[in-house]
Amino acid sequence: MTISNLLAPIPRWVLINNEGTVAGGAKLYTYSSINKILPKTVYQDAGFNKPWTNPIIFDLNGIQGPFYWTVNSGNLNDTYYLEAYDADGNLLWTQDNYFPPGAGGGGNTNTFLPLVNYIANNQFIDHIGDTASPVASKNLVIAPSSHKGFTPALINPVEGTYGVVGPDIRFVKSNIDATDQITFELFPLASAPLGVAGTPVDFVRYVSNGVPEDYKAFQFPITQKVKNLSNQRMTFIFWAKYTTTPATLPLFVRQYFGSAPTASAEVRTPVASYVLSDTWTQYSTFFTVPDVTGKNIGNINFQTDDDAIYIQLGMPTNAGCDVSFTKPALYLGEVLTTATFENYDQINSINSTPRTSDTKTTYVSDPTATLTKPALNGWVPMNDGSIGNVGSAATTRANKDTFQLYKTLWDGVSNTYAPVSTGRGATAIADFIANKTLTLTRSLGRAMAGAGAGAGLTARALGEYVGEETHQLTSSEMPDRVPVANSSAISTQSVATGINTDVPGGLLVWTPGGNLAHNNMQPTSFMNVFIKL
Repeated sequence: MTISNLLAPIPRWVLINNEGTVAGGAKLYTYSSINKILPKTVYQDAGFNKPWTNPIIFDLNGIQGPFYWTVNSGNLNDTYYLEAYDADGNLLWTQDNYFPPGAGGGGNTNTFLPLVNYIANNQFIDHIGDTASPVASKNLVIAPSSHKGFTPALINPVEGTYGVVGPDIRFVKSNIDATDQITFELFPLASAPLGVAGTPVDFVRYVSNGVPEDYKAFQFPITQKVKNLSNQRMTFIFWAKYTTTPATLPLFVRQYFGSAPTASAEVRTPVASYVLSDTWTQYSTFFTVPDVTGKNIGNINFQTDDDAIYIQLGMPTNAGCDVSFTKPALYLGEVLTTATFENYDQINSINSTPRTSDTKTTYVSDPTATLTKPALNGWVPMNDGSIGNVGSAATTRANKDTFQLYKTLWDGVSNTYAPVSTGRGATAIADFIANKTLTLTRSLGRAMAGAGAGAGLTARALGEYVGEETHQLTSSEMPDRVPVANSSAISTQSVATGINTDVPGGLLVWTPGGNLAHNNMQPTSFMNVFIKL
């Protein structure tokens, strides 16, 4: 019998979370396949000197290794049972009977590496309609895509050196002088120009008259946190062609280090250039994401938590063009593939995930919840409290991860209904860095209704709150008058008793009440309300 440690065929592993991005901080539990509650150690060396902790904690890039797996030649049935979880404790996958390479014990080993495309919605599902020419915007959202943790950009977008930063696929450019038109054109039903790669329903067509601009590009959000893919080998693949005028398209990696004033300046690195053909052609590039060593995302406790990586597929800036493209894809590692396909439900699972400021009602309740341990990770309770940065002394959550919600509410809701401590300054970023708190819009004990001007109703502002639980009638709300036969003949004593004896027949004209407020509530059921960070 020999007990040995064998190196896995892939010594360093990358874990992917359920959203298709690297699972930074993920955990890998290792057990005996015979007894699945019995931990079984994995080592960092062949000599049994450096055991991994159990669970094995992966770094912020979702990477860990090397892994040496213990094999007992006297009991080859005792392999490994594995469970992988993301940093929030959500199960990613399980694997039973994992067996590393070595003599005996189960024959050939097949290694399966799932291809994860980091450009979410590369078929542009739920895209905008065709744009009028010219595109009179430097920041045009094209289609939904990755959005978690990116800089809010619907109102008061942050425009960096190379365009607006934010979620979703967007077209960015330096000015609006050129005549640009973007259309989504259908592939004929019987057409399959992409062959085994799978031809989608439509493609993007971009036409420009070539008025000079500093930059213009289709921008794809890849992942929050610039560190996640730092110094990683990647593969970019897309299909494209030109229609009339030959064109060359540049590819850039854009690293945005956050909106904090002390963050490093963004970096846009050219990594490829493509000379297009006049027929549909697949183009691919291997490149290394620039190392972020020496950069910073802002001073500690004064960060905005919105640093991120983008891919920009540039368009010609000084020449007219008529370019079509589809199915841009970004993979971790060097990948040679022509056949990739994601169905609409797979894409929609990302497009439809909750976005910053979405709300949910639930009966989830955690009496032990605190500022640092929320009842629902990634959400905060709408408890009429406040949010802000680490040093803000906010009452609901004081953390840099509130920046996206803070900016969304600051931009979209007036100070009347989402007040900022000591008043609002120039921008949401300035107030957040200054440790000002922002009070959440009121929710406790209140019914929710749609903002706007309903037909025949009073216009209501976003975040506005009105109404009262009880109401006491004022004199102006009383009926116009109470008719009596001869009011001049009613004595004080008669009114006090409620009987007017001077009116023929002793007519009852007044009955004293309790002078109290009346209940003003509709039938209501109460639940906990949370808002997405």
